[in-house]
This record gives sequence, C-alpha cells and structure tokens, in this order.
Amino acid sequence: MLSIGDLARHTRISVRMLRHYDALGLVVPERVDPHTGHRFYALSQIWRVDSLIALKELGFTLEQCGAILDEQLPVEELRGMLRLRRAQLEQRMTADADRLTEVERRLRSIERGLTMTNRTLQLGPLPALRLLHLHAEVNDESEIGGAVMALSEKLDALQLSGQRVHTYYGRPDGSKIDVSVGIAVGATDNSAAGLDVTDIPAVPQGASVTYKGPAEGIGDTWRTLDVALDEQGLESYGVYRDIRISTADPEQVVVELQAAVRPTP
Repeated sequence: MLSIGDLARHTRISVRMLRHYDALGLVVPERVDPHTGHRFYALSQIWRVDSLIALKELGFTLEQCGAILDEQLPVEELRGMLRLRRAQLEQRMTADADRLTEVERRLRSIERGLTMTNRTLQLGPLPALRLLHLHAEVNDESEIGGAVMALSEKLDALQLSGQRVHTYYGRPDGSKIDVSVGIAVGATDNSAAGLDVTDIPAVPQGASVTYKGPAEGIGDTWRTLDVALDEQGLESYGVYRDIRISTADPEQVVVELQAAVRPTP
C-alpha cells in the first residue's frame, strides 16, 4: 500500500490535489485508517492518476476524465470526443502558428525600423504644409490603420494628384487621436471636392526618418524613432507627419516620418 505522500511522489502531483480527486470520487483511497484518517492507495492507482493527468492535458474536464477511466462512455461517444478534441488542438496549432508568424514579422519590422532610424535620422526644422484632406478620429493607436485605409479609399476615388500625406494628432487629454489623409497643395489652393483644407505650421525643431519597406512596418518605425529620440534626451509631440514619397509597390513603400521634438522634461 502507498501513503498519500508516496502516491504524490510517484505521480508528481500534490497531496492537496489527491485529496481533491478523492472528494470528487476520481481517485478514491483503497483504505482509510479509521483512527488517524490517513489514506492508503494500491500500486495500481498510480496508473489511474497518470491516466487522469494525461486526459486532463488533452483538455477533457474532470467529469469526462472520470467517465473515461470508469469506462462509462460508449466507444463511439469516446471516439467522438477524441475527434472533437483533435480538431480543437489542430485549430489551436494553426492559430499559434499564425501568431508566431506575426511575432517574427514584428521582430523583423522593428529591426528594420531601428536600422533605418539610426541611418536616416535627421534633426532640424520642418516646413509648413497646406493639406487638402479627409479626417477621422479614433480611440487609440490600434484603430489608426483601419481609419487610414478607409480614408485612403475615399481619397483615391476623388482621383486628385499630389503628394499623399497622413497626419496623426493625439489630443492632450488622451481622449482621441485625430487622423487625416490628404495631399500637399500650394499656399493658395482652397478646399475642393468636399475636402477640408488645413495649414500645418512650420516646426523650428523636428526629426525626420526615411522608411523603406512593407507598409505594415511604418508603425514600428514610429516606435523606434521615439527610442532614438529618447537616447538623445528628446521627445516627439504635436502633429505627426507621414509623407508618402513612393507607394506604387505596397511591398516597398518609401515614407518620410516627421515629428516636432523638444527636450525631455
């Protein structure tokens, strides 16, 4: 006979968990000392505990584990449960593989952004811009991509010529981020085709980085810019500018990122 401590050591699960299994009727002691209340188990119950743990790791509930171990399930029902569990595991593996692919993409994107930031970072004044644009507001950074895509589609439909510019402005109270997509125009151009006209003032001290690569890597380059500025005791603020230099190939866009900077408090 094995004491509860012996069984715990053989199966590598806690005494507390064995007591829990006893209370549920899953692993009942072979004998309980009527005077001390100590539990004693048969050697064969090591197999039962190991099988119970294996079934749990497959994702079955304790109730299902008990029914399987006690052979209370018809063979066809057990086969059905195992097939369902197989399908769930395959779905999880596919989802995990997709997440791993995204993690690897983000790592490559950040490494590319760091390289480009270190190579192309320039500090100096930024010129004034006049934009004809469409705008939207979003709640946080995760919504920027969707807003830019929707605004870009509307602007594309207008078939206007000119350099594409995106801007982002986080409101000081943190409530919203204003996003705009437009084209840079001359100082005398006025609103057309239902677009708003906005003048972005010149910035005496700014930073710019040139990004070249897949469009989805632009966001990571903004983050690496902040890291590079922090190392120089600077921070970005105000209206962030995204000047699209070349977008003919979505796999190899060329964008200049611009932001006003100031000493970190």
